[in-house]
Amino acid sequence: MPPRPHRIRSLLIIAVALLGGLCPGSPAQGAQREPVILVHGWNGSPTEFAQMQTALEQAGYPTYAIDLPGEENLANARAIADLVEQARGEHGGGKVSLVGHSMGGLSARYYLKSLGGAAKTLSYISMGTGQLGYWPACLLPAGQGGQMCPTSSFITQLNSGDPTPDPVRYTLLTSSLDETRNDVIAGVWCRAEFAGVAHADEPASPVFIDAVLSALDGRCPS
Repeated sequence: MPPRPHRIRSLLIIAVALLGGLCPGSPAQGAQREPVILVHGWNGSPTEFAQMQTALEQAGYPTYAIDLPGEENLANARAIADLVEQARGEHGGGKVSLVGHSMGGLSARYYLKSLGGAAKTLSYISMGTGQLGYWPACLLPAGQGGQMCPTSSFITQLNSGDPTPDPVRYTLLTSSLDETRNDVIAGVWCRAEFAGVAHADEPASPVFIDAVLSALDGRCPS
């Protein structure tokens, strides 16, 4: 007996649903991309990245906002290394991307340069990071943010030799209100400045969120 018309329609509906689940970009599969680690700055909190984390996840990036152990960059870099391994383990062992705000961008760069992170990272994106240091930090103890002092051994080591080891793609984002907006280091793929965003507001700023999405996608924001 040949299949009844309603049975054929049911089979077609099921087939279409299954094929839709296999198509790239479909809701069932999603456009899964590399994990992204969000790194807050001095005296910051992962909650600052709530809007950015939502936007990245909606774009298909598994996203982790780290809660750093303190204000000392070497310890923070080790914490980043641990979270990177967790993220890689949960998402197939591939590479990650790093987004750091302010001092978090320095901790992330130390991970890339000194802890083997460059081999595990696709993109590095900083927001408002004083890549050459920040003079007011010279008033702080070394373990409480003082490593950001431009004359500290930490900044000297970070910027000696190759400050941007391959094969990572480096993007520096700043606001016109950042005192360190003119900091330049060698080997940067993209630099972009945006007008009028307060330093503390950068992680939640729609302008910076869009710029981060562009940089992750391989497009230099403007």
